Amino acid sequence: MKEKNGFKAFAYAISIFFSVLIIFPLLYILSNSMKDSAKVYDLPPKLIPDSAQSLSVQVNYDAYKDLSDEELLTMMQQDQIITLISTVNEMQRDSIFEIKFYGTMDGKVVYYSRDHRTEIDMERDNGAFKGVAVSTKTLLHGDRWQKAIKRFGYEFDRNGLDKGACTEFQHEIRNQNVEEVLTAYTLHGTVQGTKFKTNNWLLLESFVHYFKLPSYIYSRNETIAKYNFLPFFFNTALVLLCAVVCQVTICALCAYPISRLLPRRAGNLMLLFFLGTTMIPFVAIMIPQLTMFKKLGFYDNYFALLLPHVLPAGFYVYMYKGFFDNLPGELLEAATIDGAGNFYVFSKICMPLSKPIISIIGLQTFLANWNDFFWAWMVTERQDLWTLNVALYNISKISSVKPNFIMGLSVLTIVPVLLITVFFSNQIKESIAAAGIKG
Repeated sequence: MKEKNGFKAFAYAISIFFSVLIIFPLLYILSNSMKDSAKVYDLPPKLIPDSAQSLSVQVNYDAYKDLSDEELLTMMQQDQIITLISTVNEMQRDSIFEIKFYGTMDGKVVYYSRDHRTEIDMERDNGAFKGVAVSTKTLLHGDRWQKAIKRFGYEFDRNGLDKGACTEFQHEIRNQNVEEVLTAYTLHGTVQGTKFKTNNWLLLESFVHYFKLPSYIYSRNETIAKYNFLPFFFNTALVLLCAVVCQVTICALCAYPISRLLPRRAGNLMLLFFLGTTMIPFVAIMIPQLTMFKKLGFYDNYFALLLPHVLPAGFYVYMYKGFFDNLPGELLEAATIDGAGNFYVFSKICMPLSKPIISIIGLQTFLANWNDFFWAWMVTERQDLWTLNVALYNISKISSVKPNFIMGLSVLTIVPVLLITVFFSNQIKESIAAAGIKG
């Protein structure tokens, strides 16, 4: 008994160890995606990211009471831009994930903005300030700051906003004085003080803003600029839907005649043909298939992405054929005697009983095409036709994109497939048990 319990404990320990080992890369990617870009390269690497800091900056404009609303607003907008970009630039390693800018006059908050670190990094590295040396003169040159302010957003009301002004200030974080940093960049207003607050929810908020990255990188593409990451998800979902529907239905249509209609010798020859197609590696037909698609006009459009999935997969035909062979012959013969045609027997009897095989083929097709990259990469050049894998690959090649952004986007694309896989795995077990399939 003791020996049995000892072996059981050993088996559990081994299972837990390898489970942690398998999931560790995902946890490490998740951790890095919640760090700021400077901390990703820290050695030794840390699995748990630093606490996120929220910085509040309060600037007074009592000296500009005589200005018009338009002039005052312009001044505050410029100060907001200088505060956001300069603080992130000068305090890269302080894990500042949120900056709140308060503009006060006569003791009231008349201007307010709140921006996440991820938004600021995207604007600085891939937006209006891409390739610009950070200084007051360059930040306010031309219409750069105006383009940036449209993305960042703000609230302004000279009569006062429903925002409480700060009364207690904290000037330093990790021995860096924020007021000195802002003074060096020469704001229009007078810095009254700054305040820091720990808020780890800001680490998770980063994932919300990662979706906006494509609109910065591919701003000339109207679809991407408007819908951000959604076109990539749509293209991937469309390909997956087409692949699953086609393989589930077409493979069944091929397998049923082989199993039930053709003579045994002819059926075996057809099955051998389908199995033979599984032995041809994709790299052997890749270039001929691409050349054929181009000549037919199926390049850089949805036909190029969807048409390859119309061809039945030989292995799935084999699976269906084996399942149809094991169906009770008496049931199908009784339906035929009652006047049912072949299509009725196939659609109303065979397919409803094929739920376990449909679940398995649907899941395998989903996973295979979710991970597919090469074909979609070869046949698409337009950004609005890219699937998720193609988009991630092309984004990762851009040097201005930080590694934490790539890891964040990777996490967002991994989580859905994990959830769907777990869900359909349970469905497969239930379907097999309900159908009474053995072995």
